[in-house]
Amino acid sequence: MTIQEIFDVEQIAPLHQLVFGKEFPYESYAKKVREHQVYLYAYFEENSIVGYSIIIDQAEERNLYAWYGGLLPEYQGNGITIKFFDIMIRRARDLNYKSVTLASTNCRPHMLRLAIKYGFDIYDIKKRDYGEGNKIYFRFSVVPDTKLTIRLHDTERTLKQVDVEQILVSAYKNNCVEIMFEDVKDKSDEEIVRYAIRYCNSFIHKPVITVNTTNQDLQQEVSKYNNNC
Repeated sequence: MTIQEIFDVEQIAPLHQLVFGKEFPYESYAKKVREHQVYLYAYFEENSIVGYSIIIDQAEERNLYAWYGGLLPEYQGNGITIKFFDIMIRRARDLNYKSVTLASTNCRPHMLRLAIKYGFDIYDIKKRDYGEGNKIYFRFSVVPDTKLTIRLHDTERTLKQVDVEQILVSAYKNNCVEIMFEDVKDKSDEEIVRYAIRYCNSFIHKPVITVNTTNQDLQQEVSKYNNNC
């Protein structure tokens, strides 16, 4: 499955009817086009369009907003939405924007889980007693690539597993592409590194891990992890 930018909304309007069971919102779309630059993306399976996304360029806020999108049920769960997130964030980086936002509802738990796993944060909720329920707004902060050194021992304290977990979560949200572990001295430290490997394996975008250790078994585990990044 591939994603391509398109320039004719009529290519995706019929799909909107299939996915949402209602006519494409032409009036709202026309208003968006008058006020903002709009980008259209279609998801292709061979020559058929099976999904789409519409991005609103909110230049004043230096933000890209994923306004509307849908995918036929039989193609869900195959990673195509992650590819779209990658494309949207890459576009935001090219524009030197600071964020990407989207919205979903509590009736679409798969999208909520995916957005959080990808690294989006919830920044607003609008309660509704109709339609698909509460509308939940997500923001992804677009930051440069970063690298991190984690020192398990310093003059003040020795890091524990819970400390490293908090560091890894923060690193993920700050687009960390490489993590270096230093001061790996004993088996307890090695277990913390192994925990970090397991934890980072749950990330969609996995940082490269390097470890300052003479333990060959641990080095092999790190190499195996990095080969799968």
